[in-house]
Amino acid sequence: MSAVFDSATSSGAAEAKALAPPMRYLAMLASVLLLLLTGVVMVLSASTWTAVMQKGDAFSLFSRHAVNVTIAVFALLVAVSCDYRYWRRSAPYLLLASAFSLVLVLLVGKTVNGSARTLDLGFQSFQPSELTKFALVVAVASFLDQRRYFLDRLDRVTAPIGVCVAVICGLILLQPDLGTAAMIGFIALGMMWAAGVPFKHLCLLVTPGLIVGLLAVLAAPYRRDRIVGLFFSTENVEGAGWQVTQGLVSLANGGVRGTGLGAGQAQWGWVPEAHTDLVFAVIGEQLGFVGALAVLVLLGTIVFTGFRTAQVAPDVFGALLAAGISLWFLVQVLVNLFGVLRLLPITGVTLPFVSYGGTSLIINSLAAGLLLNIARQSR
Repeated sequence: MSAVFDSATSSGAAEAKALAPPMRYLAMLASVLLLLLTGVVMVLSASTWTAVMQKGDAFSLFSRHAVNVTIAVFALLVAVSCDYRYWRRSAPYLLLASAFSLVLVLLVGKTVNGSARTLDLGFQSFQPSELTKFALVVAVASFLDQRRYFLDRLDRVTAPIGVCVAVICGLILLQPDLGTAAMIGFIALGMMWAAGVPFKHLCLLVTPGLIVGLLAVLAAPYRRDRIVGLFFSTENVEGAGWQVTQGLVSLANGGVRGTGLGAGQAQWGWVPEAHTDLVFAVIGEQLGFVGALAVLVLLGTIVFTGFRTAQVAPDVFGALLAAGISLWFLVQVLVNLFGVLRLLPITGVTLPFVSYGGTSLIINSLAAGLLLNIARQSR
């Protein structure tokens, strides 16, 4: 068994090293709220030019983001106040609802930049793949808890989860959205490892996943362009390498203390998707190294306290749930940052609690509230 699984069922050997529950809870809550506030400020600064070009109203994107932040805070508070064990009972229904929405988006979804990833609800756009992350983490945690005595059985644990994840990732790939599909697969594998599933079983899932991912990259010209932009950005600055190059220029332009709010060049159209994919570049430019480091510290606090919560959770379900959510946040942060820093292709994955993007913001806040509830009840 892994450390996360063992410590959830032990007498609490990690308790002496962990932060006291009130401090762990407060540190996580404060970090989430400060990141949401940072996101409000940075989206206002980064989206003005884009909003004028798209809508003719400088504050149209900011107004929508402010509404989404309000909904996100409400979702956070609701999740904090509800016992996390409630979600175990709703896991199958959440998973079915998310799978249905993934099918629905392929049929009637709104196509943006060649991808059908959102459902237009009239008053709000909804991205089913974001709900799927949440649903899958809850469902996998519940399933692994129920079958914790059969973790070494390929047919009882590894195969069912593998089939479920394959179907979900396949639907997301059809949108197409390789980045989110890869994230979901990685999170599921991480949770299985945390529960104690044998490594050789995990390898049976990783191998076909890597093959499918490679074929997906080779089959799509725009994905190949992203690879070109990643490794040869300086040789194709005005083409595939434009976005990542301008993001790096903005980061370098910020220096230690930054140019000041609204004083950089990223928000004036030089950096495409500055308020979403590359919001960290805007932070680095306007707030400098100090501001960027502060944001990383807040994100790191959430991830660190989340994993510590997993070690001292009241039960196995809580431990796996906390580990899954923490891993989700960690992977999402790394994918976004590595894209900005030219270590990975830019995939459209948002920076948690900061980037513009209603569904991602709300679902991330809901997951954070669930994590906070576990932290409040842990030792």
